[in-house]
Amino acid sequence: MFRRRFLLSGAAAGSTLIGVGTPAWIAAIESSVNDDLPVRRSDGRWPGQGSDMRDGGMTEQQTVFLDDLRQRCYQYFVDAADPDTGLIADRGRADGSGFSDHASMAACGFGLSAHALAGQNGWVSPGVARDRVAKLMVSLRDRVQHERGFLYHFVDRRTGRRALRSEASSIDTALLIAGAMHAQMIYANDRVISDAADEIYQRVDWRWLLGDNDCLHMGYTPEIGILPAQWDTFSELTILVLLAIGAPQSPIPARCWEAWQRGPVLHHQGQPFMSYPPLFVHQYPTAFFDFRRLVSSGGRSFWQNAQVAHRAHQQFMKDLANADPHRMGHYGEDLWGITSSDSAHGYRDWGGPYHDGPARPDRGIDGTIVPSAAGGALAIVPQSAMHTLQYQRQAFGDAVYGRYGFVNAFNPSNGWVNPDVIGIDTGITLLMASNRFGDQVWTPFMQHPAARRALSLAGFRAAAA
Repeated sequence: MFRRRFLLSGAAAGSTLIGVGTPAWIAAIESSVNDDLPVRRSDGRWPGQGSDMRDGGMTEQQTVFLDDLRQRCYQYFVDAADPDTGLIADRGRADGSGFSDHASMAACGFGLSAHALAGQNGWVSPGVARDRVAKLMVSLRDRVQHERGFLYHFVDRRTGRRALRSEASSIDTALLIAGAMHAQMIYANDRVISDAADEIYQRVDWRWLLGDNDCLHMGYTPEIGILPAQWDTFSELTILVLLAIGAPQSPIPARCWEAWQRGPVLHHQGQPFMSYPPLFVHQYPTAFFDFRRLVSSGGRSFWQNAQVAHRAHQQFMKDLANADPHRMGHYGEDLWGITSSDSAHGYRDWGGPYHDGPARPDRGIDGTIVPSAAGGALAIVPQSAMHTLQYQRQAFGDAVYGRYGFVNAFNPSNGWVNPDVIGIDTGITLLMASNRFGDQVWTPFMQHPAARRALSLAGFRAAAA
């Protein structure tokens, strides 16, 4: 699924953490869902959350690095927010010198999570974090243009009106709602935030974009109407379909979970996995839904699928290095990771592998490194992701690591360094780093009634011990 990006165009209640004073409506929904889903422990976590699922502990050096990276990533969501609306620019200069005039709805979803995380971690005061969440949430409800609840992919940062002739996007609406759900659970007792989050979710007419084949369409434009393209094959669609099934109003039928194709299927060291080449398709749903102790009705582990896909990607890059050492010899354990990103020749929807068999540089792969590919993998393959990010920081220094953490992309073979950062890539790095730091997105999100309802209706159950 092509993630379109464009060049630059020109007094409150404090947070309430779940587990203390949990609202009754959360407990009520938990009592009505599938008994096969894991049950929260007394500390508010789900089975499998916490240090028991870590792929080894972090050293002090790693902890310091990762916390620095998180705070730099968060700075983007502060600087890129319109002062009046709070809407988050789609992209900006890595040195903070300018931002796009248009906001991205997916970036705004990550921004809601980012502000909530900032309050939890003490990067800003609880009151400041709450006010930032509230401003953005209310603007998304009251000022941002939508069609039957589906938000436009890009909107003007100052007015909230449709920008760049973009579509009212089903996937970007889902990513925005996921961030709203996470923030809502952090501020569960704040009426302004909670009511706005509920209204944003409840007004979406999910059935409007549902095709006769039980697959959702990608969006709508006034010029075309409902777009013919559908979410019908494995991709980041998992978060969209689950949130549409679990929706509080106008949900799609539970059978829609089985409607999309489970493919293509590739193999890594004999293990099959569903694949779509850019790594973000495995990372975005997994940043919110904690699939670690769950299997689907057919017995599939989406967590293991994501892990195998990342390991296959690392092997793919090693194979590219062997096949083309002049341009790609730097690919390997120290330097790995490509996903949809900028390149020296424009935006690229690249990744890999694209097929079983010998590796080829499909879609113009040219030696570029995309730090968010490993940033978004920090909770999925933590050791290898941490290793390459630390290496990138140490080997290339301030050229690639600055005010907002890593630049969007760079190419060691020719010296090209992207002058921009992109909100969604900075966002996925922040969220997955925060899951690596104690499940900080997973724990609140998985306590949301809609998340629980979606998993139950789709037939997920606890994995066998």
